[in-house]
Amino acid sequence: MTPFVELKTPKNLDIVSDMCFSPLDENQLLASTWSSEIFIYSCHSIAHAHEEPTLDPVHVFKTADVPVCMLYEARHRVPYVGLLDGSVRELDFENGKLGSSNIGVPVDESEISGGINNLCGIDATSIVASSFNGKVQVIDTRQQKPRLVFSNKRKIFTMDTTDTHLVLGLQKNIIEIYDIKMLDVPVETREAGLKYQIKDIKSFPNQQGFALATIDGRVSVDYFSTDTGFLEENRFTFKCHRHHDKETGVDLVYPVNTLAFNKRYGTLFTGGSDGHVCLWDFDKRKRMKNFPVFLSAEEEPESVAKLVLNGLDSLLAVATSDDNYIRKRRLSESESSRTPSRIYVKCFSENECRPKK
Repeated sequence: MTPFVELKTPKNLDIVSDMCFSPLDENQLLASTWSSEIFIYSCHSIAHAHEEPTLDPVHVFKTADVPVCMLYEARHRVPYVGLLDGSVRELDFENGKLGSSNIGVPVDESEISGGINNLCGIDATSIVASSFNGKVQVIDTRQQKPRLVFSNKRKIFTMDTTDTHLVLGLQKNIIEIYDIKMLDVPVETREAGLKYQIKDIKSFPNQQGFALATIDGRVSVDYFSTDTGFLEENRFTFKCHRHHDKETGVDLVYPVNTLAFNKRYGTLFTGGSDGHVCLWDFDKRKRMKNFPVFLSAEEEPESVAKLVLNGLDSLLAVATSDDNYIRKRRLSESESSRTPSRIYVKCFSENECRPKK
């Protein structure tokens, strides 16, 4: 089993906000950070072990505001970036910068919480953007402007799309499911069946349902079906990213921050604040692999903030970021006391993520 390879990043890299692989080059990785930068890496040498590893970024984009989320998929051929100032802009590779025009709703500087926090694709001509304050925009990428804008009553933490559905993960553990052809009104609103805040949501590769990650070390598996009997039989929640403390005799529970599905086999990767990445066969409700913990220079676990697989499922990128400020960081601690973020990449063999028979 090949190990994770650490990519080179600035010495004091801020929190990694998002990552995505190019649909045009399966070895090209984009990583955005709260230091208002987007790094472009070539992972070709990692995917081809006989080559000398090239670990430095091939290009660094400076952005005027914080890039919070990105979308790069084959249907659009150009990356889109959602910024903290509430704008959505194209990433201009040719000129090495973000596009000058905002293709979303005009930015209202009075909206402090109007930053874009999620971007998802709908079809070849549309993307959907959500804001921290609950605003949803369906943007026509040909016209370079929104064709539908509505506000949700609740804060939107995370979202994902399939060919037929948009699913929103909201505050108070509410899930809203929309028909992709009629996005102004949800077709169903559900309680997630979890007690604590939703961190991430990812749709199954077969598009029949979705998985939810929460801050209390649980993943919930749900379906788009409205058949009550089917849901009662097939929905379930499993515990993960928990470790038994021998001294106290209790389980230490860590947030599950990020999810990623292997598209070929439907197996699920989870990343937690315990510094571990796990691979699950959730059909059998069993953990297949628990990868070695990511440790900082001080030998402390690094929180796994983001996971992303390339289109071939051959490369997994992992971003670790110090999230102690969420849980236990003291006000007396300086900004420099934060552990720098890091980015790792692992190459998988064809059958490494395959469920055991």
